[in-house]
Amino acid sequence: LELDVTTMHPQGGGQPTDIGTIVPLSTNYDAEGASPLYSATIDKVTIDRATGIVTHAGSVTLKTDNIARSEQNFFPPNSKVYVSVNQQNRRLLSECHTAGHVVDAAMAKCEKLLPPTKGYHFMDGPYVEYRGSIDVKEREQFLEKLKVAYQELIEQDIPTQIQMLPAKEAENLCNRLAQNFNMSDFTSPSDPDPKVRVVTVAGWYCPCGGTHVRSTGELKERGWSVKGLRCKKGVVRVRYGPKDD
Repeated sequence: LELDVTTMHPQGGGQPTDIGTIVPLSTNYDAEGASPLYSATIDKVTIDRATGIVTHAGSVTLKTDNIARSEQNFFPPNSKVYVSVNQQNRRLLSECHTAGHVVDAAMAKCEKLLPPTKGYHFMDGPYVEYRGSIDVKEREQFLEKLKVAYQELIEQDIPTQIQMLPAKEAENLCNRLAQNFNMSDFTSPSDPDPKVRVVTVAGWYCPCGGTHVRSTGELKERGWSVKGLRCKKGVVRVRYGPKDD
């Protein structure tokens, strides 16, 4: 399904896809009007960066066997639909993404300003990677320092800020500590006045299109923390995650 607008976050920027349901706003209801006769269960949302078209992929769920699946045009072109995001999944992924940005802020707090190169904000083992290295003799001590800095930022309950800024202003903010971001990656070449979405987590500015929680303090409940550190071939990987159940 392709929609002109959507509340679902497509997979990208290191963040997994939203999941949820899409229901037509039509006569698609049972006799009591209580529930839809059919809906689309969405398990993958993707975006074509060149066109901006967002595609919602999944399967149609029927409430009754009386509807012939092969004979129905469940979602005709130009029809209106209601989009519902799975709130529990969105909340978890938002926490995971914010927690990854806190790693960046904790690295800066420890005065280790390495250019970030990759964020993997998936629940099967999230991490943030940086270009550079840490001396093998310093790694254990640095890891403990990083863990403390990370928890301090969570305890401070620092509000998350989201702004749409002119590309030049975004570049000055986001590249003032670690030269890494190319703002043309976050704007359209056809836009005469390009704006960049800048997310500030724990005082750390970053161009980002992902979803986030309102403050670092919201990471307390699941016990998000730094889990480990690995240095290999000029790449520093910091693993993080919630407390083990």
